[in-house]
Parts: sequence; structure tokens; C-alpha cells
Amino acid sequence: MNLTPQQIHESVRPFAEWEGGPFAHLTGLEIPQPNAAHGFNFSANGHLFDDLLSAEVYCDSLTGISGRGEGQDPIVADLVTAGSLRFSGKAGESTVEPGQICIRDTNMPWKFSCAPGTRIRVVTVPRPLLVSRIGSAKVFNHAYVADAKTPEVRFLTNFLEVVERSSADLDRSTSARNLALSACTTLFSEILSQHPDATLSDYPQTALEVARNVIEKNLARSDLSPVVVAHMTGVSLRTLQRSFAESNDSIMAFVRRNRLQRAHDDLIRLGSAARVSEIAARWHFSDASHFIRTFKSVYGASPAAYLRAYGKPGAQAQVSTHGEGEAPAGA
Repeated sequence: MNLTPQQIHESVRPFAEWEGGPFAHLTGLEIPQPNAAHGFNFSANGHLFDDLLSAEVYCDSLTGISGRGEGQDPIVADLVTAGSLRFSGKAGESTVEPGQICIRDTNMPWKFSCAPGTRIRVVTVPRPLLVSRIGSAKVFNHAYVADAKTPEVRFLTNFLEVVERSSADLDRSTSARNLALSACTTLFSEILSQHPDATLSDYPQTALEVARNVIEKNLARSDLSPVVVAHMTGVSLRTLQRSFAESNDSIMAFVRRNRLQRAHDDLIRLGSAARVSEIAARWHFSDASHFIRTFKSVYGASPAAYLRAYGKPGAQAQVSTHGEGEAPAGA
């Protein structure tokens, strides 16, 4: 949505298109003066999977009411990455700054104001589903604000990345959407109770996929270890190890396989310009010899022979199997 100052001035209901959509719980929306003189920009990019919304939102200065008090509005989590949000209601006031998350029940109307240039990850789940997980609605008597660096919030953020990556599968499968909604709702309840590991015993595959996603994003880190992966994922080391063990895998075996795949991709991409020692160092093999042996054990040929099979030009020199010098890959 992009509104010029003239459109803001002339439009009686500039936010009418939001009615009935995923932001229908927002009412009484106004663009404060003098911000209206600069126009208004709003964008939301993400997915709505039945009753689960996950979207990256950009919003200029805006005020209004969040929640209609009618019982059907969702539980909303706002993870602020820029700007700020301020809420006020019967339970008091809360300000959400960058690096913080706020979870609130929109069955209770909240006045809100959004600072110019605010960026938020917005997640919504059905209120009845979450209340049934927690067993009581009393926890929603106030807005829950927490640091996004806490383990339980880190896990939620990583989980949502997996949901986005799996969007095509979720679009095709009702059961997959139901599983994603159930897992996300349970994560909300565990964030509020601050016992995230209890969640993962019910969703071992979810914990595994989240950890795999974290590893794949951080393969270039030289310090990638089970302890580091557990910290970045937002779970205990024991939970992480158990999740991998249930899939007949280990954390570092998964790391090594994926690093070898990245090294393979670099080799094919660079062709005759590839240098084994550089690729080995980039993906944290101990040396070129180690990389060559590992590559051959998986792909059935040395990097040089593999390139020749792909018809790459200039693959004639011999690769040193002792890792000496700066041998080109084209041997």
C-alpha cells in the first residue's frame, strides 16, 4: 500500500481493503499529522496458511486499535527489527523496541502507535487454539514483552524461517499446514511459560528441521560445533543431540556432508579456476589432502577427475595428494 498525501487527505476509508483480511483486528487506523504530509507506505511479505500468518511488515507512522474484543481475533506476536511499537490497554503500557518481541491477546483492545519506518515480523495464531494449550487465558492479561535473543524466541524465529522455506509444500498439503500451525501455537505457549524444550519432545522432526536450517546458514563459520548450533537454534545441547539421533544422524556428520556439498558446488562453479587448497580452507577441511580423500570417497573420483568428467576446460595438471603448494583443481 502506497498513499500520497493527497490520497490520505481525500480518502474517507484508506484502510478498507484490510477488512476481513489477516489484519482485520486493526481498527480505527489513522496516519498522524504531520507524518501524513509525507505520504504513507505499508508492505507485508509472507504467507497466510489457513489460520497461521507469518509476514515481514514495513509500516510508516500509524495509530489505531488492535483488537475488537469480539473473541475471534488472534493472538499476535510482533518481533520488531526497526522502529518501535507502543501499546496501551487496561493492563498498562508496553513499548517494543528493536530486538524485542511482544505477544498479546487481541481479544483485549489495545491502543497502539507505530513509529515511522517500523519493521516487524508479525505472526498470528488462533486464540482458542493457544488458550487450549495453556489452559487459562489469565496469562494474556498483559502484553508479554521479551528479548528476541532468549532461547525460546530464537527457536520461534528459526522455526518461522523453516515454515517460509517450506511454503510450497504447505500450500499443497492440509496436513502439513495443520502441523505447522500446531507446532507454532505450541511454541507460543512455551515462550509464555519459558520452557521451550518441553515443546520439542512433541515435535522432534520440527526441532531437527530448525537445527538443519541453522546449520546450513552457518556452514562457513569456523567455530560451528554442537554447542554453537544448540545456542543458535535456541535449544539445549541434549535436545539437539537427541533430535539428530532419532534420525540416525549426528550434528557434525550433517555439517560435514553439507560442507562437502558446498565444496562440490564451488568446484563445479569455478571449473579450471578452482584451487583445491582454497576450497578446502573455505569449507574447513584440515588440508587439501583431506578434502581430496573425502571428495573421492563420496563422489567416486578426485576433484580433478570429476571436473574432467564434466568436460571442464583446462583440467590437465595433477592435483597434489599431499596438499603441497597451491595446486590447481584441474588435475
